[in-house]
Amino acid sequence: MVKRKLFLIITVITMSVFSSFASDAYETGYNLFTTNKPAEAIPYLETALNDVAVSPSVYVYLGIAYYQTGKYPESLDVFKRGLSASGTNKRIIAFNAGNSAYAMRDYATAEEMFSLASVADPAYAAPVLNRANARLSQDKLQGALEDYQRYLVLDPYSSQRAEVEAIIQALQGEMVYREQEKERLVQEEQRMKEEEARIQAENQRIAEEKAEAARKEAERLAAERAAEEARLAAQREAEAERRRRLLEEVAASLQETETTGMNAGSEGVIEYEYESELD
Repeated sequence: MVKRKLFLIITVITMSVFSSFASDAYETGYNLFTTNKPAEAIPYLETALNDVAVSPSVYVYLGIAYYQTGKYPESLDVFKRGLSASGTNKRIIAFNAGNSAYAMRDYATAEEMFSLASVADPAYAAPVLNRANARLSQDKLQGALEDYQRYLVLDPYSSQRAEVEAIIQALQGEMVYREQEKERLVQEEQRMKEEEARIQAENQRIAEEKAEAARKEAERLAAERAAEEARLAAQREAEAERRRRLLEEVAASLQETETTGMNAGSEGVIEYEYESELD
């Protein structure tokens, strides 16, 4: 029992000393921060951040100090931790987190953080304007337009009203142009499809014409070959006929020079008239 009591006493004393040290660190960090010395304030505010009893505003000051020194990832990390901490001003921390993400060109995270700030306080105009810028950077024109218009409703007397109105007008013009361009591209695509169809049809016609011409040429050549073969066959037949007649004439001439009598032996010669068939 004695050991346990002693341990508890030592623990309480240690926590008290640390808390006192963290509190001093917070005060020092806060003083440095408010005198525009963010780099010097950071280590003190980091120390104070470990004190569970420290003011929740430490997340705001430390996050801004990192932001002012160009350490945007560290700034965003502190603000995100602040969103999970109890007692912190969520709309301010979310808004600052959005600015840190925007500085990193992480526009999607910036949009998310600005949306959280707007949800925390729907009447808070600043995150709506910054979310519009984040959406514009992501080419989300419709969402950006709606945010710019909402911003003017939330803050009708904004010193930036003229600039915001100019952006609204430019966005409306850009959206009309894009819609027209989209329609033009659709029509152009349709025109190209029709043109391609015509070209294919023409190519098909030319191919068919070539095929028909080739077929006719093949038929002509075949007819010429057939005619030539017929002519040569006729020549061969005529030549064969001439030779046949020549042989008949030779045979007939031989028949005329030989005796036409036929010997029947001792009983005499039988004579007959012979008429050649070779005439």
